[in-house]
Amino acid sequence: MMGNVIFIVARESVEALLVIGILWAWMAHRPDARAGKTWLIGGIVAGFALATALALALVGVATFLGNTARSWFEVAMLAFAAALIVQMVFWMRKNGRTLKRDMETGLDQSVARANWWGVFALAMIAIGREGSETVVFLYGTFLQLNTAGDFTSFFGAAAIGLGLAFVLFWALQVGARFVSWKWFFRITEWMLLFLGSALFLTAMGKLLNKHLAAYDLPGWIYSTVWDTTSILSDSSMLGSLLATLAAYRSQPIGWDVLMLALYWGTVALLFVWQGRQSAARPVTTTA
Repeated sequence: MMGNVIFIVARESVEALLVIGILWAWMAHRPDARAGKTWLIGGIVAGFALATALALALVGVATFLGNTARSWFEVAMLAFAAALIVQMVFWMRKNGRTLKRDMETGLDQSVARANWWGVFALAMIAIGREGSETVVFLYGTFLQLNTAGDFTSFFGAAAIGLGLAFVLFWALQVGARFVSWKWFFRITEWMLLFLGSALFLTAMGKLLNKHLAAYDLPGWIYSTVWDTTSILSDSSMLGSLLATLAAYRSQPIGWDVLMLALYWGTVALLFVWQGRQSAARPVTTTA
């Protein structure tokens, strides 16, 4: 579980740091843009405020809900987190290659207009978006904490993830000739997709056990499809980690297989759709 927290915080923090790093580096080489650093810092603070407000809102909503409503809320939040992960991955696949160029073009236009609200908004959105996504992704994990030790481990893992993000960001900046942003995002894209499958399967498991169990569903829904417990049990340390990060089940039932097929089938269709969109997009050339 804590490995999940570390990975999510590190991955989302790296994305936010990438945007902030581009903004800061652009300003460092533009003497006429120094005044914008104040707006940049203000945007960072506003982004943290947005993410914090979302976190408090989620905790507040869950506190005032009854058991049934809270269960539905948990299912909805986990499913939404999975959908948000998939959306983010495909957005990065579409825009990641031109992100730096597009941002710098927009910043040049902001300077030309002497308008620093664009810098403020971009920093706020970068921090607020990644921070709020982190909150949504980890909300399900947070709900499962029971003891003071659990909370200590949770926030300790979050701190480790944030520290790891700074190390990764520094390493990628220094060793860009060896490790490119492109490959970093490609690898973590797949890690996030597997994490999305785990969140989706957890949500659907709660839906089945707490809300659909009263219905007369076919027997194969509850039947074990295969058993790999003797090879790797999902109650072991490694198996539990794979269950959290990649939806591994040593004894999956028919419902689990059906839901994973639905998730990965949707992802595959999105890959096909995005590929066709890219192929249909006109190629621009410069004279």
